[in-house]
Order: sequence, then structure tokens, then C-alpha cells
Amino acid sequence: MSTYLWQNFLTDSTIRHRIADKAKDFYNQNNCENLIEIWPWKWSITKLILNISPNFTLFEKDETLKEILEEVVAKKESWSAKIIWWDVLEWDLSQFEWEKNQTFVVWNLPYYITSPILRKFFWDWKGEFAGWLFMVQDEVWQKLRFDAGKKSYLYWILNYTYEVQYLKTVPAKAFSPAPKVKSCLIWLSKKDKLPNIEFDELIRFLDLFSPYSRKTLGKISKMISKKWGSFVIPENLSNKRLEELNWVQLEEIFIA
Repeated sequence: MSTYLWQNFLTDSTIRHRIADKAKDFYNQNNCENLIEIWPWKWSITKLILNISPNFTLFEKDETLKEILEEVVAKKESWSAKIIWWDVLEWDLSQFEWEKNQTFVVWNLPYYITSPILRKFFWDWKGEFAGWLFMVQDEVWQKLRFDAGKKSYLYWILNYTYEVQYLKTVPAKAFSPAPKVKSCLIWLSKKDKLPNIEFDELIRFLDLFSPYSRKTLGKISKMISKKWGSFVIPENLSNKRLEELNWVQLEEIFIA
């Protein structure tokens, strides 16, 4: 999706309330204690989720919005909301004192920034949040769903920790101006059982193999073995591409 979508705002009241209701349900069901919203933009969601949590933090980098956004959060019924006026992509996440597994994250961002933010949060904190609720382009959802035919880099790091669940298709008319693509509201909830792979090793594997997505695992292994060392690719998987594997097959590589 092109970067002009920074102008596409969610104007459909029904969808906004659906997001807020789901955020409240997921927050309560998972016994969360902290809520983060990233880049509230026109704060149409902020107003609806403001009182879900006593510990509510917003990331917003546009300080021209400071006066009006501070006025919005001042209406919080109890406690106070914290606004961090910083680009979340440049923020040191270690500054948070909260328990990650008790923190829920909500956003309604321009789609071009989705992958960078997910990569930052997952690399810095290894996907240890309680859950996430956000919208993505339908094309991205198709590559993240657990049964995706062609799996992306983000597929592996999100599905490692979370069940990635579809909630609702959001039509273009729900935005102003209307984008040229379909959107999906999705939820990430923690898995009960993780794959039998160390997360850091998974990242190392993906960093080595994913740049050559069009090649088979066997060919990639031969290409990189002299410079980087290599994972042992079982013979039955040597003719497969990374995007074609399932978790059972991926685990074979790590125990080979």
C-alpha cells in the first residue's frame, strides 16, 4: 500500500466501536494491567478505549497535536493517561517498567508502517506482550494467517508466539478518503505452547535464509555455508522454499 494512506482515517463509527469493544474484551479476558495505543492520529479510537485501563500510554510523534490530544486524555475517568511524544520506532522499549505479559497493544496505523513497528517490537521484546489488536491490508493478512500458502518473514515471528486471528473485513468505504484495498481487523493472542525452537535461533535462521526466498533451502545452505556457517537442511526439505514450510518441518531443521 502506498504512503499516501497516512491521510486515510477510519470514519465508520460502527467499526470504531467494534475495535473498542474487542479491545476491552481482550484486555479483561487476559487479565491485562496496561494498555498502549500507537499513533492515535485523529484519536477516534482513543476516546473509546481511554478508560479500559488505569495504565494507559499513547505514542504520538506529531507534537502539533499536543494541545488537543492532551485535552482528550484529560477526560479519563480515573488515574491519568501518559502521552509519549516520540516516534515509537526510535523509542527505547526498555524504558517501560510494565510487565510485558500484562500489556495489550492497539493501533490503527497507515499500513506502510505496520511491518517496521512489528519488527521493532518483536526484535526488542520478542513478542512478549499479552496481545495485539490492529488492522492490516488484506494482502498482508493472507501472508500472516496460520495456514498461509506463502509465508512471509513476519509470518514466522508473529506465529511463533501468537495465534493470529481474523476478526473482520473492513471495507474501503469505512475510511476517508477510501483506500484502494480491503482491510482486515486482526488479533494476536498468546499461544499456549510455543514451537520447539529458540526465538533467537529462529531470527538468525530467517535473517540468513529469507533474503533468498525464491531459492530452495538446499541451494541457500550451500550459498551461505562458507561465509556464515549454516543450518543442516534435512534431505526431505532441501528442495523446498522457506515460504512453503510448516512449523513441524521448520523444527526438523533445528533438531537436525
